[in-house]
Amino acid sequence: MRRDVYSFKPIYSSFFSCKNDAEEIVKKLFIESKPYSDKLKRLLIINKPDCLDESNTDYQKLIDNKPLSVMRKEGYIRLNPKIARK
Repeated sequence: MRRDVYSFKPIYSSFFSCKNDAEEIVKKLFIESKPYSDKLKRLLIINKPDCLDESNTDYQKLIDNKPLSVMRKEGYIRLNPKIARK
């Protein structure tokens, strides 16, 4: 096991690809996984204990009226990398 740790090459990363990676993640979460994306939007936008209740049509109307661009502007989704500074 210890030999496996030393056999891997160090991982080098930069923030140049961060924007593309974040867009791909958001696309997978909110667009390509349709039944789960509505539940994720409900959890992000509606701040009530019954947010996952499927029978409430008001919640579904609220979710349908919030595209990703509006969710980003209102702060529900943030794509800026945060780095702790001393």
